[in-house]
Amino acid sequence: MTLIARIARSPGALAALAFVFVLWRIGIPSFWRDESVSVMAATMSFDELWKLLDKIDAVHALYYLLLRPFAAFDGELAARLPSALAVAGATFGIVAIGRRVATPQVGMFAGLVYAVLPMVSRYGQEARSYALVSAVAVAATWVLLGERRSRYLGYGLLIALLGWFHLYALLLVPAHAVTILLRKRSEIVPWLASMVGAGVLLVPLALIASGQRDEQLFWLKVPGLADLGTFGVELAGGPKAWDATSLPMLFLGLLLVLALLGTWWALRAGARSRTSAGTGAGTPPGTGPRAGADAVPGRSPSAGVDALPGAGPRTGVEVLPERGPSAGASGPAGTGPGGALLASVTLPWLILPVALSFAISQVYPIYNARYVFFVIPALALLAGAGLAAARRTPVGLAVFTALAVLSASAHLAIREPDARPDDLRTLAAVLSAEQRPGDAVLYVPVKYRLFVAVYGEPYGKLVEPGARSTRVWLVSPRLRGTTWEDDPRLKELKKEFRGGRTRAFGAVRLTLYTRSRISSNA
Repeated sequence: MTLIARIARSPGALAALAFVFVLWRIGIPSFWRDESVSVMAATMSFDELWKLLDKIDAVHALYYLLLRPFAAFDGELAARLPSALAVAGATFGIVAIGRRVATPQVGMFAGLVYAVLPMVSRYGQEARSYALVSAVAVAATWVLLGERRSRYLGYGLLIALLGWFHLYALLLVPAHAVTILLRKRSEIVPWLASMVGAGVLLVPLALIASGQRDEQLFWLKVPGLADLGTFGVELAGGPKAWDATSLPMLFLGLLLVLALLGTWWALRAGARSRTSAGTGAGTPPGTGPRAGADAVPGRSPSAGVDALPGAGPRTGVEVLPERGPSAGASGPAGTGPGGALLASVTLPWLILPVALSFAISQVYPIYNARYVFFVIPALALLAGAGLAAARRTPVGLAVFTALAVLSASAHLAIREPDARPDDLRTLAAVLSAEQRPGDAVLYVPVKYRLFVAVYGEPYGKLVEPGARSTRVWLVSPRLRGTTWEDDPRLKELKKEFRGGRTRAFGAVRLTLYTRSRISSNA
């Protein structure tokens, strides 16, 4: 293998590539309301932050603390930098996992796929915790695949960290339970012990969060099958990119084909591995009549029964359960243990968290596409195996290039100034241009102050509504039904003031109310 090829397949090189790509135009999209809360919380005094967390957002406390040194610098780049770094870290881990459970080629392609997924760029350019959650999920999976039992101490700490970043990410735990049962049942006891330790560390957060759920996630509804479909839309760049051109649809189609191809290969290779293990007892690995009989088409007989796509010459039949320290260890070519392990790691990771989130949400809504973002690395690993199934690197690179080209329109769309759910930067610019001395501002509900204050200059010039106010700017969501219309402050405003044109900046509305010339008491 040439030096360039070794560098191209190295986790560090691909992580650097992913980092550079996610930095591209990272400061162009406006902050939206969730990011505004993140930045405001990260720049509050500790007393103010404690008061906020006592009412809402305790589940994000660790992230807000981590963000503080970055948020001390103004601008979108600084606040979003932790997420960009997390994308690089996740890419590194994905490549490493691919090398461990499959081959260097699978790892390389998996890292490339992860880096070009529009949804990864979307959350890698957001001042929220989702990219970090994904990175920790990758790290926990990597540690789980180790051989030393002492690793379960670190694994338990990573699971606790995962929960402290986002409680719903703990849906990864059942997926890991399945992997342990399929891979090494003798380690179920130390795994359970690590889960008990993680649970103890998570008890304080769970108790606080349970009391804030109604305030935190009141907007979540019982999802239907159509909501599962929106996950694919988000994966391919979101509604704006989806509506603008058919390329995201083609991108998603090719991605799913590659993931299905990788799944098919992994399951097929795993089945052959078990069959060969059962019929070849007492036959030295790589010898006997079956050696090379079931090799991947186009490979030499020495490739072995379970040669993974993209693997170099190898021999031996891999038996998934009870791998010893040397079983499946990387050799000179860096080959891993085979398709059975790839399937046992990726399929539970990809399927179970989404399925459990959807099922639980039928009674207790918790499902949202971004809350299961941490399953995307598993999809990238399967798609990477699908690309490596071409058996020739140039063919795989050609297909990957097609995938990258199909993602281009989505990447451009998510990097536009108004690409986020709210365009708070334009809202602040309009308010700054049109406000007058003495103007007042009313936030309905009150928490909308946090939602917009990240661009704080125009809001700092506005005062509270009072008897002398003649103009009041209303910052609110779309007012419909009785959800916000019953707010007593809004009712009082409408008694003396007349509303003008409402302008929408995503989900945030701006309306100028002017005092009526004729008093309501006349």
